[in-house]
Amino acid sequence: MRIALLSLALALAVGACTPPPTGAPPQTAPAAETPAIVIETPMPNARVTSPLRVEGTAPGDWFFEAVFPAQLRGADGELIAEAPAQAQRDWMTEAPVPYVAELRFSVAEETPATLVLKEDMPSGLPGQREISVAVVLLPAP
Repeated sequence: MRIALLSLALALAVGACTPPPTGAPPQTAPAAETPAIVIETPMPNARVTSPLRVEGTAPGDWFFEAVFPAQLRGADGELIAEAPAQAQRDWMTEAPVPYVAELRFSVAEETPATLVLKEDMPSGLPGQREISVAVVLLPAP
């Protein structure tokens, strides 16, 4: 009996809530803004030679022990080069942190590739963030 009364009271309380007037925009909580990773260099579709220096800023939570992985992948997805992107100052923050990575590669001809930067997640949990930019790898002169 007591559960039935509680259920009835809850149903009445929920029914007492009125929806916003028609035409009024729905009320939503503001989304928390997370600083995004930025690749300052190379620019998209840049023609690059080895060693490729990658620079930009990333949120502190992209790093683990002050690094996160940077990769060059061929059009077929094959790994061409990999190096750590290293924080250039204290990474234990939510603010953007400058990083630098240097990737060494060797190609015989112009090769389309993708630079991929990945959030370092040693826990292996799903949801790893990444960003990519297309580049063209050039052979050594």
